[in-house]
Amino acid sequence: MQLEKEIDERKAMEEEREALIRELERKNGELERFTYTVSHDLKSPLITIQGFAGLLEEDAKSGDPSRIKQDIERIISAADRMQELLEDLLALSRIGRVANPPQDVSLETIVREAIDFLVIPVIERKATLEIDPGLPGVHVDPDRIREVYVNLIENAIKFTRPPDHPKIRIGKREDNGETVFFVQDQGMGIDPQYSSKIFRLFEKLDGQSGGTGIGLSLVERIITCHGGRVWVESEGPGKGTSIWFTLPHASGGGIDKEQ
Repeated sequence: MQLEKEIDERKAMEEEREALIRELERKNGELERFTYTVSHDLKSPLITIQGFAGLLEEDAKSGDPSRIKQDIERIISAADRMQELLEDLLALSRIGRVANPPQDVSLETIVREAIDFLVIPVIERKATLEIDPGLPGVHVDPDRIREVYVNLIENAIKFTRPPDHPKIRIGKREDNGETVFFVQDQGMGIDPQYSSKIFRLFEKLDGQSGGTGIGLSLVERIITCHGGRVWVESEGPGKGTSIWFTLPHASGGGIDKEQ
């Protein structure tokens, strides 16, 4: 009996060791891809800055004020993009490391706070936002989940191309006894074959859109850190997109209906 017990313990330790090695290999691969992608995306604005700094020197010598102004604007734009990239990377690095203690809060309160953050683009694009009644109370880090909704609503606005006005629905459904949340738009949609690709770091299916391509990676990490999962549904280009996610500890009714 003792020998069998020792063999079983040895097998369990070996399996645990192999699992740790596989996880380390996976993380190393992820880190390698991350490093390559970051260096590639940061290189682009640097090249722009270097190029227009050279043009600025030439235009300054020729005394052309309009060209000088254009050169400076291009340099500032590239610097702003680099700052945006660095800030998003910093936010991404904090997920899973720095977190506020979970609280019992009304999800409707979080959603309305997220919309307040986006009041300017909502007004500028004449967006219509519909919040389903009965959003439940949840046990979450409210700052992080607000960040999820800010990113998802901002994307829904961004990927509805003018002259169309964004129509966005925020709600939930019950799926086999589980509460599932969604942010749904009627925008440009995506081909279903790219449904998993959109959560990759810096991945942008529409090269003309603004942003760094980090938003949905942030969303996925935040939801995963809360023990949930996230996925996308779209019937195809031009047919809108729905981002779905789960949150543990969702209760049946709201907790504090702050308005």
